Amino acid sequence: MLLTRDDWYELSRDVDWELDHVDRATAFPANWTGADGIPEQAWDAWEEPFRVSYRDYVRLQREKESGVKAVSQALVRSGTYEKLDPGHVAASHLHMGTTCMVEYMAVTMQSRMCRFAPTPRWRSLGVFGMLDETRHTQLDLRFSHDLLKHDPRFDWAQKAFHTNEWGVLAVKNFFDDIMLSADCVEAAMATSLTVEHGFTNIQFVALAADAMAAGDINWSNLLSSIQTDEARHAQLGFPTLQVLMEHDPQRAQQALDVAFWRSTRLFQTLTGPAMDYYTPVDQRKMSFKEFMLEWIVNHHERILEDYGLAKPWYWDRFLLSLENGHHAMHLGTWFWRPTLFWKPNAGVSKAEREWLREKYPTWEDNWGVLWDEVIANVNAGRMDKTLPETLPSLCNLTQLPLGSAYSRHELAPHQLTYGGRLYSFDSEVSQWVFELDPERYAGHRTVVDRFIGGEIQPMSLEGGLLWMGLTPDVMGDDVYQYAWAREYAALVETEAGALAGVPVAGE
Repeated sequence: MLLTRDDWYELSRDVDWELDHVDRATAFPANWTGADGIPEQAWDAWEEPFRVSYRDYVRLQREKESGVKAVSQALVRSGTYEKLDPGHVAASHLHMGTTCMVEYMAVTMQSRMCRFAPTPRWRSLGVFGMLDETRHTQLDLRFSHDLLKHDPRFDWAQKAFHTNEWGVLAVKNFFDDIMLSADCVEAAMATSLTVEHGFTNIQFVALAADAMAAGDINWSNLLSSIQTDEARHAQLGFPTLQVLMEHDPQRAQQALDVAFWRSTRLFQTLTGPAMDYYTPVDQRKMSFKEFMLEWIVNHHERILEDYGLAKPWYWDRFLLSLENGHHAMHLGTWFWRPTLFWKPNAGVSKAEREWLREKYPTWEDNWGVLWDEVIANVNAGRMDKTLPETLPSLCNLTQLPLGSAYSRHELAPHQLTYGGRLYSFDSEVSQWVFELDPERYAGHRTVVDRFIGGEIQPMSLEGGLLWMGLTPDVMGDDVYQYAWAREYAALVETEAGALAGVPVAGE
């Protein structure tokens, strides 16, 4: 008689090794498992929320894969891509170049969980996570390859992590730390619970909605399909957090607080500009702040409350950063646009500024006045004033520009000396993370550190671009060729003519 899944599932997921030649601590070293200080029997309570067999997994994934491929093939033939707004396309360049190889890194993380996770239930579920991440990498590469004939920037889906482009290095620095350098428990806290169960909702759900509104059905379908997998293996974090709360709640609090801040800073860079500046204004569903408040802040507060954890000590500073950080990052990346592999959209036309003022009441005072300077320089032909002469000064923790966490009114130096070396940070929170484990971060060198150390030759912006692998065919520039700035020039000419008594068009 054929057994049902319920007859054999519990037995299959608890299959473990009886070790004869080594002790368990040797086979499962604490620096890999992350289970140091937690009794071995405590992991018996680790309970996976998704109950899936390999046969069911393959069947479901085959159906999803067939659907994505069918949509992709139909839309590639339809010529839809050529009709997309250039600002929206810039968002897809940014996403593909900074996330594709992160998916591949996650394969390694999940494979480590398959081998070293402290319970066989977790190790079994890690197999599905590893297959998920392999699929995501392949989907991204296939999507990008299909569009490579339209734009060489899609090559950066595979190329980016093999370059020294400063934004890519910031992304790689973060995920190297929480995926490849972390033990299983910390990876579950930082990656599964914080990034995948929280922040990827922005990168995949929000961007999928914006992509659908922009008419990019292919990319929207891709993002949505990937997110259905994230929702499953992201659940690794909850049972792990439950075990930690019973045996080491202080470690749980610190791991979540560190991961939440570092994730915030990264997604302010990856997703904030894409949602609030690159997406055409009439196609935006929500602002980055609104989405963060609904999908991330409320979600994270519920987790903290449900598990008896406190809000991070920096919560007020986080909310201030939520109001400003991605605007700072957007202005900075647009100014340093030659150092990017995508064309950023300034996103400050008159209609877009009206939307920004509505969503962010302090935007005009904090950021609009700075964009006014840019607009004046563009319209006066002083393009050199809108371009960098040096590389950006970067935080020694996040590898993101200094002064990019808050508004221009909250700029303050955050520095310390460790091991005879001066370290600078984008905020007091990033400095706090560094001070928790300085040996972990002290050896990291930013692009500017390498520049000063003579690794970049010639020692100029041009040398830096060469070192980053940025060639003229992909080097960033304003995606609309400054048409939004000329809109203001026409307004100034009209007002000046009216004051002088000169008739204007339409009168």
